[in-house]
Amino acid sequence: MNKQLNKAVTARFSGEDYTRLQTEAERRGCTVADVIRSSWTHYQEQQQLQQLLIKMEQRQRKVQFEMLCTTLDLAAEERKQALSALHEKGVKF
Repeated sequence: MNKQLNKAVTARFSGEDYTRLQTEAERRGCTVADVIRSSWTHYQEQQQLQQLLIKMEQRQRKVQFEMLCTTLDLAAEERKQALSALHEKGVKF
């Protein structure tokens, strides 16, 4: 039996923020807790998207590096030197 255990979380908000949460909950037709849960889910999704974008950027850099090395007809040792120089400058692959 896989039973999920729900945990309560208490958070303090300024009066202004709480009023905004209440307004949003009323607009959506749900509770303040539902708005907060939704916000947390949205935050997690954004973090996952950010990680995917970082990985895509790294793959793109690698492809661009390989294309540039091929275009310049760099020898294996020259590629290593170029890659080393990029690493020293903080470029991640």
